[in-house]
Amino acid sequence: MTMPAPSSAPPPYYQPQRRGNGCLWGCLIVAAIFLLPPLLAGGYGAWFFLGGYKREPVLRLAGELVRHDGMARQALGDGAAIAGFDSNNFSWVTGMATSSYDVILEGPKGEGHLAVTAHHTTFGAPQLDSAILTGPDGRRYDLLKHQVIPSPGEIDRSI
Repeated sequence: MTMPAPSSAPPPYYQPQRRGNGCLWGCLIVAAIFLLPPLLAGGYGAWFFLGGYKREPVLRLAGELVRHDGMARQALGDGAAIAGFDSNNFSWVTGMATSSYDVILEGPKGEGHLAVTAHHTTFGAPQLDSAILTGPDGRRYDLLKHQVIPSPGEIDRSI
């Protein structure tokens, strides 16, 4: 048996195979899909709780109402301001949005709570539907109707 003659040509060049990171990128994409929405919602919530609520049109309107309303000044004192909020609800239907807030107010006479509901159209300014203030003494005031709301015990005694 004869051997083939040695060739003077160099052996063929093959590029080395790249090591892929397919699993790494796939796992990162899946993790981003599941983690990004909660992170964005949490970031928005943190921003809103730490100071973004001051830019909310309904809360700005409620703050102006408290600063200029005589009943609120009588219950909380002059210079009452929004210190935070307990809860908020927002509902949106095409062309109409409603929102409600339970706001914490602080004034020289103590802390009060304001329950506000409002509605607004897509491009319109918000309009308050109700604004019920609970003062530091526990009495309730309807700031839009300028009335003191009797407590359930006061209603029973009057009968």
